[in-house]
Amino acid sequence: MQAREKTLAAERAAKEKAEEQAATDAQDTLRAQRVIDLITSDANGGFNFDSLEHFFDSLWRTGGDAAISSKISRYIQRHGAEHAEGMFKRSKSAKDDYITAAMAKIFQQEGRAIQAILTRNSTTTVTELLKEFSLDQLGEKIQAAAPTLWAALAVLATPDSSTRKETHGETRRNKPLVFTTICALISILRSQRANNFQLVIGLFLLGSGASKREISVLAHAGLSISYAAIIEHVKILSKEGLDKIRQVVSEGMVQIVWDNLNIAFRVAAQRLKAKNHFDNGTTGTVLPVFDPATGGQAAHGTLPLNMKPPHDVLPSPESAAQLSDSCFWQLKRMALEHIPGMPDGLKKELGECPEVNQIPLHKTAQFPVPAMQEDESTLDGNLRVRATIYETIGLDDEKLETHGLVGEDGDLMTDGLKDKLESARRNSTSPIEGMRGSFRRWGLFHGQMAGGRLTINEHWGTPNSPWPGGLWWEHNKLLGRKPLAAGWGGKKATEWQPAHELIHISLPAHIVDGFRIYCPSDNLEEWAKTTTYSEFDVVAKTVYDQLFSTAAVNRLRTSQARDITLENSILFNRDALFYIEFGLAIKKGDIGRVLNVLSIWMVMMRSPKTMPRYADAMFETLVRIKSFPPKLRELYLMNWLVNITGRLYGFKPVDLLQEHQNFWAKIIYTAKGQNKSWKWLSMITVCIFTIREAMRTVQTAFRIPAYGEKHKTPPIDKEVALIAAALQTDQVQSFVEDRPANDHVAPVRDLIKEGALYADTRKAFHRFTRDSRRPERRGFSRSDGVDEDTEGDREEEEEDDVEVYEPTEEDLRMDDEEFLMEPDEILASAMDLMDSMDCDAED
Repeated sequence: MQAREKTLAAERAAKEKAEEQAATDAQDTLRAQRVIDLITSDANGGFNFDSLEHFFDSLWRTGGDAAISSKISRYIQRHGAEHAEGMFKRSKSAKDDYITAAMAKIFQQEGRAIQAILTRNSTTTVTELLKEFSLDQLGEKIQAAAPTLWAALAVLATPDSSTRKETHGETRRNKPLVFTTICALISILRSQRANNFQLVIGLFLLGSGASKREISVLAHAGLSISYAAIIEHVKILSKEGLDKIRQVVSEGMVQIVWDNLNIAFRVAAQRLKAKNHFDNGTTGTVLPVFDPATGGQAAHGTLPLNMKPPHDVLPSPESAAQLSDSCFWQLKRMALEHIPGMPDGLKKELGECPEVNQIPLHKTAQFPVPAMQEDESTLDGNLRVRATIYETIGLDDEKLETHGLVGEDGDLMTDGLKDKLESARRNSTSPIEGMRGSFRRWGLFHGQMAGGRLTINEHWGTPNSPWPGGLWWEHNKLLGRKPLAAGWGGKKATEWQPAHELIHISLPAHIVDGFRIYCPSDNLEEWAKTTTYSEFDVVAKTVYDQLFSTAAVNRLRTSQARDITLENSILFNRDALFYIEFGLAIKKGDIGRVLNVLSIWMVMMRSPKTMPRYADAMFETLVRIKSFPPKLRELYLMNWLVNITGRLYGFKPVDLLQEHQNFWAKIIYTAKGQNKSWKWLSMITVCIFTIREAMRTVQTAFRIPAYGEKHKTPPIDKEVALIAAALQTDQVQSFVEDRPANDHVAPVRDLIKEGALYADTRKAFHRFTRDSRRPERRGFSRSDGVDEDTEGDREEEEEDDVEVYEPTEEDLRMDDEEFLMEPDEILASAMDLMDSMDCDAED
């Protein structure tokens, strides 16, 4: 009862106090209002102010009594927001008018800042814009330049309790990306020149295969530039590309690569002037010469024209030892990757493959030249292509003297034509026409494909044979794959991609089975879990010596008791190791390791009925490299591979780079007929990679799945285990003296031995020792520049594997650094663009 009375007493006291305070507040309000009455003229007894507006304008103005002015400033800093809120409570319209006026000034200022960011100045090229464009950085710049607008968008986009939350699996939009897009839309409304964002999106739509109608819709919505503007910017990009090529040539040394472009053209209804046919053309690329001594582009004159030298190459003991070490490392790497139970610690102890002559890591710039409707597969066509490229990049005889030697890359056919042209033009004194200002270099990608065919064809085995062993047995019978045309008797060159994959599946299986045979345990997986690196290394050396070396085959073949199946398996193991070592040496950029394999392949490809043309090309190349002056040799080797990304394991052959350009060119060309597409093709090939980089930028920022993906190799563990189990069951890699198959299986040739014997034949003596002197013509010469005696000099034809192999789309997808779009996705876009160009030409 007493507690209740205390509570009531407290409530009465609080109520009385509140009433007293209210009365006091009312009196204070009345006194303040009387002060307002004094803010009037002297005549009315006030302080001589015409109005309240006059009083407050004077009050907020700085100056007058310094102490009072400072006091007012301090007061406003502490309580200004409270007073503003109090005033705005009295009048909502006043609050709205103030905020609208204040924010209008801020947004106008920030709008100008955004416009400036998205407007490129007159000195910025389209190429530079695309190269430096980043949506993440653009968002950061806009946020810094327009913090109020960005904060307003953040508040508007922040969900409250009434907004539903994401269900399972949903994710919110990337707010900074959406805000950047909104600001870009605002900017394009302020000025049509503030279109950096829309330009990049437009080029993305172009490369992605968007139709003209779709681009027009997005352009009206402000997300892209117009269709006509896209075409104009593509033309600008092409011109900038040509200007950049000439600038690169003027700043330092370059090398060039070109390749023929053969396209099957078909029409729905054939007529006299519209028939099914092949179009022959050529694409080319200019590459700056990398000088490892400076880490940049080689300076003019680094390789003067007089450095080009005039026109025992068996592998040296040092080269053979290096190759053996590299192959042994590859064997251990694959064992650690594919033997079940191997601990990760052993993989770390393996380290990197021993280096021989590593190209320093750098990023290679590429500058495609306009495509030419010239067939470079003939002598005259090659001459015209070469002359056109030199003219395009701005090199004449005088400038070439300053520039120095130019490296010219190409496939085996192109290299052979240049060889004939060098002979035909030997009497010319012109650096360009006489080919005295260049050195040639054939492409290692085609060499890699040839090495794959060499391995597959020699070790294919007999199709439909009931006996185990051979790649046919593994590919067709064990793996159940689609039949592959392989073997030396085939009329068609073996497809590279399935052959490459088969070697990479088969060899690990042979390695796993080898470790099963020679590890000191009946259970390979249990041994792998507990072994140390030193124990692993000992077993690996035994496996290498017994199942992967020439010495092992020689021991077996000189023995009275033979096991043909085992001998064939050992030779395959050795040859497949060479092939895998070659491919990984290229990706690593170790040109010394590449040369070591070439010196072996040069011998192997000289075996009868294999690949003598490649053997000759390798022989000539290795001889020339040894005869080069040191600086020429260095730049020749350091620029045989390129690295477009600048990443570790990102090196690739120059001819593979050119094959990718051909792939893109074919997609665009086949969208339209012969009479309409070459003009477009010549323009688009100059800037096609620039457009592709713009597409990558947009796809990455907006997380758009690519139409084409980087090549991703699926796991091969099951295939390796399947082949390894079959090798164990049939004892393919164990010596079986009375194996029934020995009477039926043909021995595989030791290509190193067979190729080495070629040097002692009469054919080789005649080929490399015949009198190469030619009389100098002082009288009339043919107008086409080709000597009659050169045309009449017919060397004996040799039996050869089919050398003409054009890489397929599947082959090019093996390059995991490349971004390949699906052809069907951009055909419509290419057709629309070329139609627009045709209309422009008619206008």
